[in-house]
Amino acid sequence: GGSAAMVSATLGLGLVVMALRITANKTPDRAFLDTLILSGDRLMAELSAHAEADIAVFDAYMAALKLPKATEEEKAARRIALREATIAATEIPLNAAQSALEALDLAGQAATLAATQIVSDVGAGAATLRGAVEAVLYAVDVNLRGLDDAARRQVYADSRDRLMAAAGQRADGIARLVRDRLR
Repeated sequence: GGSAAMVSATLGLGLVVMALRITANKTPDRAFLDTLILSGDRLMAELSAHAEADIAVFDAYMAALKLPKATEEEKAARRIALREATIAATEIPLNAAQSALEALDLAGQAATLAATQIVSDVGAGAATLRGAVEAVLYAVDVNLRGLDDAARRQVYADSRDRLMAAAGQRADGIARLVRDRLR
């Protein structure tokens, strides 16, 4: 689910960057827009990398599950591998959600700058990014259950809640702005 969420986030940000490119092509002073486009391109690569990382951490978790458990030493090694994989499988989606929030910030700027005839794509991109944040955070929810360290679990749960709330606030603001511009 996390990798699919980040592919979706990449597509959502792609809509935002497309709107900035179209706007920049019609603007005589495009330096600031070009800076935003470069930021968007960097973030798209980052979001794609998060998708790859999610696949890798899932594979590592599955490999840990297959470790032998016949002896006490094997059981201990398997527990450590599962703990490490669960931690990584929780941190990677939190990091991915943070990158998607940065993409929402870019969408917020684009919502004010994009040409009116293309601002609806900024709104669609922001809505997709919001959904991607929610989707990737489900990976955190499922992995929290596997963490035996209560303090770490609480830190991750708090981060998850902050990221989800921030995504909702930013996306709601962008949606209002886009709707106002389209009226």
